[in-house]
Parts: sequence; structure tokens; C-alpha cells
Amino acid sequence: MLLIRTIGIALIWVWMTGTLRAETVETITLPHASFEQDLAFSVHLPDGYMDNPDKRYVLYFDFDPKAQRYLGGIHHWLSFNGEWPWLQSIIVTPAPGNMIGTLFDESGNTTPIIDFIGDNLVPELEKRYRLNAFRIFSGFRVNGTLVLSALLHRPEIFDAYIAVNPEVKDNLAGVSQHVKTHLPKLDGNPRFLYLSTGENIKVDHQFAELRQLISDVEQYAPSSLTLHGQTFSDTNAMALPLLSVIRAIELMFDDIHSGLSPTSDISQQGVSAIKAHYQFISEKKYGFPVSPQDSIIALANYELKNNPQKGLAILKQNTRDYPQDAYAHHALAQAYMQLGQYQDAVNAQTTAAQLAETMLTWHSKRMKRFLAEYQQKLVENNIER
Repeated sequence: MLLIRTIGIALIWVWMTGTLRAETVETITLPHASFEQDLAFSVHLPDGYMDNPDKRYVLYFDFDPKAQRYLGGIHHWLSFNGEWPWLQSIIVTPAPGNMIGTLFDESGNTTPIIDFIGDNLVPELEKRYRLNAFRIFSGFRVNGTLVLSALLHRPEIFDAYIAVNPEVKDNLAGVSQHVKTHLPKLDGNPRFLYLSTGENIKVDHQFAELRQLISDVEQYAPSSLTLHGQTFSDTNAMALPLLSVIRAIELMFDDIHSGLSPTSDISQQGVSAIKAHYQFISEKKYGFPVSPQDSIIALANYELKNNPQKGLAILKQNTRDYPQDAYAHHALAQAYMQLGQYQDAVNAQTTAAQLAETMLTWHSKRMKRFLAEYQQKLVENNIER
């Protein structure tokens, strides 16, 4: 019975996903002058890595060997629907038994661990794996202290930092002091910091220090640093890393998935300003192309309410700028429907449905569903006439 049940579950999984892949975790080793044995690191490759030789991936590093288990599961789940909200990433952690943690300098006068990550580990990962330019560093408790230390001392290594309940009591690793002296010196490149804590027994000994740290970061952070501080109440301490990672990922990639409000200062300057903004964050923030389309469509829909022809003109130009994007044509079709131009809506949605055939199944089904609705509306409109 157990065998039959297991096979049944596997068949359901294959039916839902179209494939059944084993998780791919590789190990790389690097020498260090302080140790006789090389330091080993586990590299968790995302689904489809071997099948997509031209695709490049975000680097996500956590200093806890145990973190790979929950990070891999969360990542798989949150990137499953077309990389939303988590872009597919290569997750790296020290392998069990890695002794690099013994190099930790509690004074903060030196940063041997951070230096090794920046000077040795990351360059080696870049040689071996298809990384894009965006890198994330996360850590819980003392590892969260390392995250803050990396931001303060070697900010060029990572672009986004997730520090969960970092240990800062007694100015551990000099973090509390260096926030005031080093944080204002960050260059103008966009960076992201998510700093979280909780109200539980693991925090009682340093709750006041953490509140002060968050306050100091808010005071001394330059405008180029996007800061999100969060305190979880009534949450078990060991749940903090999972909750924090999920929330941080949503916030971190919000520029990609949510877009600009149509009433924002940038959007109100027009399509050219929106494109310039996304060119900036593509080059300076993420290091890979980020489409301005969602923000352009949001502006067009906003304009449709007061100036339909202006909104329609923006959407028409958008299909010319992005002729192979299904959602550009879908947005135009929706506008035509709103204006009662049903034949034009069907024509635009037909193109959207055709282009969506190469996308994930749910996109294709969605575009076909809209097409059927628009075709029915066209038929009803002709009958009424």
C-alpha cells in the first residue's frame, strides 16, 4: 500500500509539473591558509539549470549550513510560477564541517570571513556557474551580524542584505559603532537591507540594543540604501528566518513585479521617464534587464479614465516597442474592450493568446480565457445590432 501511495503522489507531481527532477546540489572546495583541509561549500542549483545554458542566475548566500534545507524549499515554491516573487537563484552555504566560522573576529577590527567570501568564494562561483550581477547575503543571529558587517566593510560584494535578529549586544563585531561611521560612506549604488527581529526569548537579552540599531540605521543610511525594518510579535524565534526571507524577497524584487504607481513623480513625467528609471535600476540596482512594461501599462490605464485616446496611444506604442510580449497586446485588448471596440479587442487578444503559447501553461490558459470572453462579447454586440 505504501508503494502504491508513493507512486500515486509521484504521478500527480509529474501531471502537475510535466517533469520530475531530482534536486541538484554540488560541492566546491577552496583552500585557506589557516586550515590544512580545503573549505567546502554546498551549491544548490535551481530547477532547469542544466537545461538552460544561456540563462544566468541570482546568487543567494547564507552562512548557516542548515539554512540550505529551508532556503531550497522556499525558493522552489516562490519561483515556481515564472520566477515570481523569487527570481531563480543559485543558493550557496558552507558545507557541514566547514571551519571558516572559527575566523570570526568579535572585535570587528578585522573581517577575515567577509574578505574570504569577497576575494575567494564569490570569484570562484562566478567562474564555475552562470551568475548574473545581483547577489544576496542572508543570516540569522551571529550570521546576521556577519551580514551587517559585510554591508559596512565590503559593500561591493553583495547588493541585498537580510539580517535576521542579528547579535549586536556589547557592540559585537563593532557593528553598532560602525553603523554610525561606515554606513554614511556607502557609495550611490542602490542597495537593499532587510533588518528583522522578534519579541521572544531569543531576543530578550538585546531587545533594547536591536531597537537602537534599527533607529541608527534609519538615521545614518544614505538615500541609496533601501531599508526595511520589521519586528515580528508572537512569533517563535526559529520561524523568524523563514518569515523574514519570504518578506524580504517580496520587497527586494518589488521593482520587478509591482512597478511604479501611475501617480508617482516618475510616471507623471511620461513613458520616457519610466523607461529611463528602469534602465537605471537595470544597470545599477539589479545588473540585468528589468522591463518597464508594467509601469507603462499602469500609466496607460490611469490615462484611459480621463483621456482615453492618450491612454490608447500609450498602449499601441507599447505593442510596437514590445511586439513579442503577450501582456503588451493583452493590455491593449483590455483597453479596446473598455472603450467598446470589440473587434479590435478580439484582434489584439488573438495576438496575445498566440504569443502566450510559449509561456507557462497558466499564462496560455489565461490569455485564451480572455479571448473567449471577448469573442463572446463581439458576438453579443453584433446580435444586438
